[in-house]
This record gives sequence, C-alpha cells and structure tokens, in this order.
Amino acid sequence: MASLRDIRQKIKGVATTQQITGAMKMMSTARLGRAIEAINLTRDYVARLDSMVQSIRRELPDFNHPCLNKRQVKSACMIVIGGERGLCGGFNHELHRFALQTIKQHPAADKKLIAIGRKPIRFFEQRAVPLFSTWPDLGIKSLDTELFPMAAQVFELFMSGKTDEVNLIYTNFISASRKHPVCVKLLPVESDTTHAQTRSTTHQTFEFLPSPELLFEQIMPRYLRNLLQRAIVESSAAEQSARMTAMTSATDRAEEIIEDLKLDLNRSRQALITREIAEVISGSQT
Repeated sequence: MASLRDIRQKIKGVATTQQITGAMKMMSTARLGRAIEAINLTRDYVARLDSMVQSIRRELPDFNHPCLNKRQVKSACMIVIGGERGLCGGFNHELHRFALQTIKQHPAADKKLIAIGRKPIRFFEQRAVPLFSTWPDLGIKSLDTELFPMAAQVFELFMSGKTDEVNLIYTNFISASRKHPVCVKLLPVESDTTHAQTRSTTHQTFEFLPSPELLFEQIMPRYLRNLLQRAIVESSAAEQSARMTAMTSATDRAEEIIEDLKLDLNRSRQALITREIAEVISGSQT
C-alpha cells in the first residue's frame, strides 16, 4: 500500500491538472461563443452572395464564365482547414483521416494541396504528402491580414487554368454536439436546384446593371473569400467545441480520481492508526 505522503502528492498533482483542464474548458467555452457569433454574422452575407450568383446563372443560362463552366478535371486544388492545437479529443484525427481518404479517392491526376492550420500541415508533412502552400497562422484572429492573399492565390490558380476544380475540406459546425468533416466544391459554381424550383414558381425577372460580366468580376473573388472565411470560422468553432467537451471530460475524470485517492488515503491512515494501536497494546502486555 502506498504511503500517506505518496497519496497526498498524487492528490495534489491531480488537483493541479484539474485546475488546468478547468481553465482550458472556460477558455474554449468563451472562444466557442465568439466563433458562433462570427458564424451568425457571416451567414446572411454569404447566403446573399450565393443568391446573387445563382440569380445570374438562372436568368442567363447562356452566360459563359470560367467560374460557371465545368471543365475536364485534370488538376484539382484541395484546401484542408484543420486545427491549431491538440487536446480536443478526436477532432484532428477524424478530419485528417477524412481528408486523406478524400484526396486519395479524387480522380484528378494532379492535386494541389493547400493546408490551413498547424495540425494538418504537420500531418501531411509526416506522411510525405506534397503541399502546394501552407498557412499555419490563418485563423479567426488573422482573417483580416492573411485571408485576402490566400483567397487570391486560389482564385488565380483557377482563373489561370492551373487547376480545374477547387474543393474545400473542413469540419462543418452544426451545434456544440453536432459536427462532422465535409468536402465542398467551391469552383466551378454548381447550380442550385432549390433556387431553380423557386424561380419556376415565382416567375421573377431581373435586370443587371452593370453587365453580368462586370458583376462576376466583382462578385466571384468576394464569393470565394467569404466561403473560405465561413469555413475557417466553422472549423474554429468545431475545434473549440471538441476541446470544451474533452476538457469537461478530463475535469470530471480528475474529480473521480481525487475521490478515489481520498478513499485510499483514509484507508491507509486508518490502517496506520490500527497498526499503531496494536503495537501499543502488544507493548503494554509485555
């Protein structure tokens, strides 16, 4: 049986760990709240941009633009948005496994992989997967400075014909308890059947000023940039949600361990007292 000193040291160590996990839980909860607020702020804007793109495509079926025309996919750009740190349960593992499987199953012969976040960058580097570009510090805090050049790089790849398709792999945040990795095609823009059905029933007409060509020149870079921004924010919210859940479980488990150690401490102390009483009694009888 362990000594009283050893048990007390274990209790002290677990209590310190419990304080750390509790603090991380509080930090993750606060960051999750900010991320959800950012999602709500960007959702309506992205939805309106998507509605504008679909309106132009629906009203002008013969309108040709590189962002609307499907190509033979010889080269594909795969953007993976992952986590910044660990201690978030299986969040990074699930995303990395899904991303690697999706990339391997894609039929394109040439694949340009862009990794956002420290964890996916390290994951692909350890497996000797070539990376076209990396953005380890692109997160919610650096959206204003690093998102513009990153989105411009992707848009230039597609418009110049160096890649025929742009896919985005990230963790879709639905709620604090619901999140899962997804793969979404960003470019070329696919038609929305829901909007098409709505158009067939309402029979609305649109007038474009300026021309659709000029509108697309202005809309598409913003469209791509805001889709990437929403995905980064959702990925961050999913990561903080997973970390909050993991730290909650760790804090609760630490409390259980402390209770078990306290029981061991009481048993050891009682056994020590009993042994001392027995020694006193045996000494008095001699």
